Amino acid sequence: MAKATRVNQIRERVVQTAQRIEQLAHKDVPPEEFFPDFLQLLVSALGASAAAIWTAESDGRINLTCDLALAETGILDDPAAQQKNHGLVATAMATGEANTFSPNDDRTDTPLPTDHFIVIAVLHTTDGCAGVVEIFAQAEPPAEARPGYLQFVEQMCGHASRFLERCRLRPQTESSSARFWEDFERFVLELHRSLDARDVSMVTANDGRLLLGCDRLSVAYRRGRKTVIKAISGQDHVNPRSNLCSTMRTLIADVMATGESLKYSGTEEELAPHVEQSLGDFIQESGSRMVMVVPLVNPEPLVPRDDTDGSRKQFDKPPEVIGCLVAEQVGESQPAPELEKRIELMADQVAAALFNARMHQRVLLLPIWKALGHGLEWFQGRKLAKTLAALAIISAIVLALLFIPWEYRVEAQGRMFPNDKRTVFAPWDGEVIDVMVNGGQQVHAGQTLLKLRNDDLNAELLTQKNTLNEKRQSVESLEGQIEEAIRIDDRKDATRLRGQVAETMIEITGLVKQIEILTERTESLIVRAPRDGIVVTFQGELEQLSARPVGRGEVLLEIMDGTGKWHLELEVDDRRMGHILEAQQVLEAQQVLEAQQDPGATNLSVEFIPATTPETSYWGTLQTLGTRTETSTEDSNIVPIVVSFDTKTLRHRRVGAEVRAKIDCGKRSLGYVWFGDVIETVRRFLWL
Repeated sequence: MAKATRVNQIRERVVQTAQRIEQLAHKDVPPEEFFPDFLQLLVSALGASAAAIWTAESDGRINLTCDLALAETGILDDPAAQQKNHGLVATAMATGEANTFSPNDDRTDTPLPTDHFIVIAVLHTTDGCAGVVEIFAQAEPPAEARPGYLQFVEQMCGHASRFLERCRLRPQTESSSARFWEDFERFVLELHRSLDARDVSMVTANDGRLLLGCDRLSVAYRRGRKTVIKAISGQDHVNPRSNLCSTMRTLIADVMATGESLKYSGTEEELAPHVEQSLGDFIQESGSRMVMVVPLVNPEPLVPRDDTDGSRKQFDKPPEVIGCLVAEQVGESQPAPELEKRIELMADQVAAALFNARMHQRVLLLPIWKALGHGLEWFQGRKLAKTLAALAIISAIVLALLFIPWEYRVEAQGRMFPNDKRTVFAPWDGEVIDVMVNGGQQVHAGQTLLKLRNDDLNAELLTQKNTLNEKRQSVESLEGQIEEAIRIDDRKDATRLRGQVAETMIEITGLVKQIEILTERTESLIVRAPRDGIVVTFQGELEQLSARPVGRGEVLLEIMDGTGKWHLELEVDDRRMGHILEAQQVLEAQQVLEAQQDPGATNLSVEFIPATTPETSYWGTLQTLGTRTETSTEDSNIVPIVVSFDTKTLRHRRVGAEVRAKIDCGKRSLGYVWFGDVIETVRRFLWL
């Protein structure tokens, strides 16, 4: 128990010494005053007997800058020890690495100048190695404690390194101040350029962080009873549900309730209990070593609003806190130089810009008023003539779209076929045993196309023939019996036998008829061409018929006569049929008024382009319209129509060739011709 208490006391003494060294490093003192105090604190914390600081000159020489009881080690009186120590210091400066050396270690390559336990750490600046801190201890710590021993010395040398860096930059203070005011002026101009609260917050967080020199800057403001984290430096978007934002909101709400700034640099002093709790939660979540929360106060009006009638009494009210700035440092607990003054100066500008932006965004229907304002600018000054010219051009275009008539056409797609075409069906159920023609082959009427086989039909025919032979043999037998009955003069038996012969003859007649029918059916299994023409069924489909069972009435192939007239079979979207029907009614009405007797006058003109000759367009007339809507292969509703055309005008004709057609549907306005699809889509979905 006593040992644990002693360890805790040593740990507490080391922590206090580290804080004192950190505070010492932030003081504005010359190096000749800093280093003695620094060595004194470092030696007392480690329980060492001596220490020294060595620095390198520009010519490469190593000088003793400051020491504490170094003479007691005997190094200064022994040239050999000085040379050995010089080697340790030079190696540390060259490598930049800290190390520990013990006389009890077996290191033949590293001779030690004394019998002390030696710790060496390096002082770094932006220019490189600035010096070496060397500590001598008579009592050697345990091997397992050496890493912590060395880590503590390195951390303390880090504070000394930052002190040297500030001393190096101290002559540039005046130029830095002038540069700050230039940057601050640009920051203020950028801050007041926008009346959007998000833009103001983003500029404050990102540009303000660079201006203050802190690690992170956040902007928050009050929206009703809620606190909103509007921007965090380095982040495009803020996640309000994150633990960091949650703890930050709680801290900001507590600070805004007090109305006073909060500064934390390692110690929590004289804070309210609820603020201390929220600050601890935030520090634990963020890992920051320095936190400064500055309230944003609602700026006072430039012109006091005094009551003219004096009916109201004026009371001095505390300024309203509308938000907060939260500056954080992760690496150091002490604020950056002049951070407090700069953030107070920045808070006034940010509060004014944020207040104006939020008041601007409270205007009712602000986007509409902005749009109206931008629009009215075009009717003032020199822009008026340009606006009137643009309106005149737009009006002319609108009038042209409304009143200029133009031919309206309905597009359709389809294929080209001859008028005379025959479909060959399977006469009976059977199996295709032979296909005698090829796709695209010219055939003649009666030519064998393919052969079928029906085993059941052949078996039935054979059965009927055998039955017929049996009946005929039965008749011959009965006639012999009749002759025998007549010879013996048995009239009764002869009469009976004659009746059996007559009955058998009737059965023979029926069997002959059945055999004729079955023979015709068997012969019909040889499928022949019904007329001259071309087999238009694809060769692949014909090859699939071979050795395939088919049913009665199933389509086998098609034969068309390409020497006669041709027609187009088109598919029109059912949504377009209204235009075609309306155009036909208009033509019929014109025919009645003009007393025309030609029924073809009511046929609409159709312009089409076949795939065989896409460079030339041809004309035809609408012949027939489908009476019902069908479903196409693309699962869309279509209406089939037939278009006739002069076959002589189209020389290159191929059965089933694709065709794109446009059906004339009369005159419509130019705007409807161009944008009719859009208008119909809007009407269909909005039901106008």
